[in-house]
This record gives sequence, C-alpha cells and structure tokens, in this order.
Amino acid sequence: MNLLLTGASGLLGRALYAKLSSRNDLALTAVAYSRATPPYVKADIRDPDAIERLFAAAKPDFVVHAAAERRPDVVDKDPAQARALNVAATGAMAAACARHGAFLLYISTDYVFDGTNPPYHPDSPVHPINEYGIMKLEGERCVAAALGGGAAPRAAILRIPILYGPVERLEESSVSELALLLKRREPCAVEHWASRYPAHVDDISAAIGKIIDAFASGSPALAAPAEGRLPTFQLSGPRPYTKYEMLMSMARALGMDASFARPNAAPPAGAPRPKDCRMDTAAIESLGYKPAVDFDEAIGRVIAPHFAS
Repeated sequence: MNLLLTGASGLLGRALYAKLSSRNDLALTAVAYSRATPPYVKADIRDPDAIERLFAAAKPDFVVHAAAERRPDVVDKDPAQARALNVAATGAMAAACARHGAFLLYISTDYVFDGTNPPYHPDSPVHPINEYGIMKLEGERCVAAALGGGAAPRAAILRIPILYGPVERLEESSVSELALLLKRREPCAVEHWASRYPAHVDDISAAIGKIIDAFASGSPALAAPAEGRLPTFQLSGPRPYTKYEMLMSMARALGMDASFARPNAAPPAGAPRPKDCRMDTAAIESLGYKPAVDFDEAIGRVIAPHFAS
C-alpha cells in the first residue's frame, strides 16, 4: 500500500515516520517543508499544485494528514498563515484524495470541544472556543465535504489531545516547554486550572497504525456511523494533568526540587483554553489500541537529554 504522510518532520510526524517506515507492507512518502531533509520530501502543501505533484509521484492509497499549526497562541498571532495550513491546505488535500481515490486520515484535536461537559463522544456537540479549534473543525468539515457521503466514506478523523515525546528543543511541545521552568528555577505561578490528557507520540502512532490496518482489511469500523458523518476516533492520555501537575511529575522524574513553583487556579492567559476535554476512546480501542506509555514514567526520558551537562 502506498502511504503519504504530511507533517513528517514535526513531533508527531517523526514518531509516525519511525513506526510506518519499518513496515514492509507500506511504501511510505514522508512530506515536510521547513525542516525537509532526507528522507523527507520537501513540499509546500499550501500550494495545490505541489499537492498534485505529490500525488502524481507517490500515487497514495492512504494519506495521513498530520501537518498543522497546533499552537493556539501562534494561531492567534498570525491567523491568516495558520488558516492557510489548517484549513485551505486540508481542503486541497481532501480534494486531491477525492480525485485520485485515496483514503484520508485527518488528524484533528480535542479543542473542537469547549471543555464544559466531558466526557466527549465522537458525536458530541462541537463548540471550539479558540481559533485553533475553530480551524481544525473547519478542516474536519472540509474532509467530510470532499470525501464523505454514503455508507463507505473515503476518510476518517482522529482527534488527539496535547501530545509529548522526544523533542529537538524543549520549546517544541507545550508539555516539554514546562521543563524550562526547572532550568530557570525562578519563583513562578504555574497553571493549575485545566485538565489535560497528554498522549505520547508513540501511543498516537500506534493508534494510527491500527486505523491503517483497519483500512487495509476493509474493517466495518471505517464505515459511516450515520448519514453525513465520517468515522471518528478519539484518543486521550489515560490520566488528567494540569500544567502544574506535569511540572511536578518532571521534577520527580529528574530528582529536582520544584518548590519555587506554586499552583495558579486561574485560567491561563492567551488564547482561551477548554477546562476539560476528556474524550471517550471506545472507538479506537475497538480496533485493538491500548495506551502503552505512562506519563510519569516517560516524561523523564523526554526531558532528561536537555538537562545533560
């Protein structure tokens, strides 16, 4: 099966590339842009002509569309640029899949929900409260418009939470970025308001592998759950953490004193965040997925290389 992966140089994309490139049943084309070095193919997917060239060369049967601007505050600072990637490029990718007969897995977010009434199921009402969530929901709708309809849609959605994993820089993830506070060791208040469900990129990659397998086997799990809807899978980390609790976990993992930090029970500044977007994960678990990575055990391995002297 020919598979096309976008966003291959990102935090999730790198883990996905490592997992998928090891499979002998897949011919993988991995696409990046700003950090496109071999083995990644450089392409600006904001350009529909570049997408068409990719499809002509890779002839994908299955596309994992992971490229996105995921940082809500960055989205707010430059919404036009974020919209070009999160919405327009998604629409162009979905249209290309429709023309070429490829199946599209669109990576979305728990931020399509407002965080006031968890747990959220795939068919729960959506109500994003920041521009990032709004754009990702528009992306879902672009995919549905191009590839939905009928009992056998040519697309699926995977909504994921805040993610973490091996980072090139601590600033690369809003989770690992908290470790900078351990480096500075200056008195500070750390948000202790919103519950997040961090998922390791290896777990998310495993879930995506299960969806690819379901496609390859013709699983009924990829049938339309209802008229006009795409099959939608949701993945959350198994336990909730506030950012303050994540920081405390990091300190324990490294054996460091974090008494300089105090919990702040007020909502964070910047783009509005939902308070609790816990998602029901029954659909992805029905494919045989189980989370394998524990945050408290893994976070030390993620940040420790950045504390090496």
